[in-house]
This record gives sequence, structure tokens and C-alpha cells, in this order.
Amino acid sequence: MKRSLSITAILLSFTCVAFLGWSASAVALESSPDSYLLAQVDPNSRDLRDRIDPKKIDRRDDQSSSSIYLSRASKGIGKEGLTECHGEFAYCGASTCKPTGKKIKVKEDGGKTTREYDEAACKCPIITKKMAVDNGVALHGIAAVNEGNMNGSCQPPSKGTIWSYAELELQVWPQESAKWESKQMVGQVCPAGTKGVNCWNYLCKIDPKPTANGVKTATCFCPIGEGYIGHPAGGNESFVTSAGAYFSNPSSACSMYPVSGPVPSQ
Repeated sequence: MKRSLSITAILLSFTCVAFLGWSASAVALESSPDSYLLAQVDPNSRDLRDRIDPKKIDRRDDQSSSSIYLSRASKGIGKEGLTECHGEFAYCGASTCKPTGKKIKVKEDGGKTTREYDEAACKCPIITKKMAVDNGVALHGIAAVNEGNMNGSCQPPSKGTIWSYAELELQVWPQESAKWESKQMVGQVCPAGTKGVNCWNYLCKIDPKPTANGVKTATCFCPIGEGYIGHPAGGNESFVTSAGAYFSNPSSACSMYPVSGPVPSQ
């Protein structure tokens, strides 16, 4: 059964915010994840709740299984800007990253402008059909195909590449902090000053070898310090993440460039 799309999973850059439990070292939130996210607006103060209407999601098949796009072209973030892309994808919600020393160009506001950020490389699991079946969901992710460094299509630009998306209903997937065993998502809040990474809508290179336990992974190249829709994080927000959940000290992930989303300051 398909649930209505929540701003929660979309705008936290793959961070799982319907947390079933917080790690012992996590900073507790005074209200539910939905409450602080539903209050969030983009830099232009438009109503994001209206823009995440599930009836306006563009649904496309992965071209490896079908050559037909199932609906109208997407127009980036906007009332027709989210696309349901079918097929395998990288999911970075519980990954940490390493700076590359390079810059990455990021689209803003549906590709109208761009901005450069410091780049990080993040190792992320590839979500397969079996993982989707195990979670009781279809194999698809939600993307804003004219944001990040996407170019209007769900189709990867070349062999050996894959896009990173968000998935609203994924609860269990291979966790970096659990040595790539599939685990339930668990979240924590990292303090203000954390150098967070956004990996929603970015290109990844499929790693040539799986992990020791057979998980396919991809290295995704993502911006450090991006907030939402291409705009920089403010600097005084805390960051919510699922990275590090199964480390002996989960909060150590906060200093490891976690894939995360800023929580608006009060």
C-alpha cells in the first residue's frame, strides 16, 4: 500500500527521519521528526507540503527494463518536480564521507542557477530488488531530476554509474556502521557545527567489487555543507543522520562528514 509522500524523507537528503529509535548518544528532539520538518520551507519560503503532493509525482521506469517514460517530463523542484525513478539506486542515508579536495557544481532551484561546494566521496549501498522485497516496497526511489547534478532523467549517463535517490518506506538496508549488514534504521542528531553532506540527486560510480558479505556499493560524489535545493546550510543548525548507528560510539560519525540534513534552528 502506497503512503502519501512526506516532506520528511524527501528533504532530509536520504536521512531516515521516521526513526524507530534513537541511539543512546543521540541528542533528543523535543518534538517528533515530522513536526520540525513540516515546518520547514525552502529558501524562497514556498509551501513545500503542497509541492510534495503524491498525485503530482512523475513516475518513470528505469530504461534498463523499459524504454517508455510513464508520464510527463519533470521540471525540477516544483509542483511537478519530483520523479519516481524505478530500478536500482544508491541509498546514502547511513553513510559517512571523506573530502576529495575537489569542488562539485550543484544546481539550485530546478537548474536555474548553480553553486560550487567542497566535494566528498561517500560509499553507499545499492538498493536491489531483493532488498526492496524484504522491505515490502517497490524498487524505486524519489528524485528531483533537475537538482543536484542530475540532468532531467532517471537514466544514468554512462555504464558503471548510478544515481543516489531517497526512498520513503525503506526501513532496513545495509549499514556502513554494521560492516554492511542489513539493519534497521536508527537516527541521531549531530550538533551545530557538524560538516554534513547531502547525497540526494547525485551521480555515483558503481564500485568494481562488492563488500566482503556481498553487498553491491557505489561511491557517490556529493557536496559538503549543502542544505536543501542547492542552497547552503545556515551553519547554526544541528544535523539529523542515520550514519554511525551501529558504531560502538555512534556520535563519532558526527565528525566523519555524515550524510545528513540540517534541522532548522528555532
